Amino acid sequence: MRFRIPAAAILAGVLLFGLSAGSPAKTRRVIPIVLSSFKFEPSLFFVNEGDTVVLQLENVATDRPHAFNSAYLSTVDVQVSGQGKQGVTTDGTKYIRLEPGEKAEVTFVAKGRGQYGFVCNLYNHAARGQTGAFVIWPAGYHLPAR
Repeated sequence: MRFRIPAAAILAGVLLFGLSAGSPAKTRRVIPIVLSSFKFEPSLFFVNEGDTVVLQLENVATDRPHAFNSAYLSTVDVQVSGQGKQGVTTDGTKYIRLEPGEKAEVTFVAKGRGQYGFVCNLYNHAARGQTGAFVIWPAGYHLPAR
C-alpha cells in the first residue's frame, strides 16, 4: 500500500516550518558595555546583519555622567529601556545619557554591513579616549571570538 502526501500538506508544512536551506538563523546578541572615566569596556564589538543587538550600558562612574553616542543609531529603529535618557545632538546623532550608577538597554536590529563608531559626546570625554567601534558582518558570518 502506497502512502501519498497531498501537495497541500507539503505546502502547509513549508509555510509553517520553513525550509532548512534558507537564510541563517537570526541571533540575539547581548553586549554589556561599562562606561567609566574616559573609556568604554569593551570598546570594540562584532555582530551580524539581522542580529537583534542588546547593548547593556552601565555607568560605573560615581562622579560624572557618560553617554553612548553613535550616528548609526539614527539609521535604525532603537528601543531604550532603563534609566538612560535619549537625546539627539545638534548634528542629528542619537545618544543615550546615563548619570552616575545608572543602567540602560539599547535594542536594535543590525542593518548595513560596515564599521561604525561610538563616543561619549559629553564635555571632552571623547578627546580623552572615550571612543569605540563596532563591526556588522554579513548574516551567518562566523564572528571573531572576543
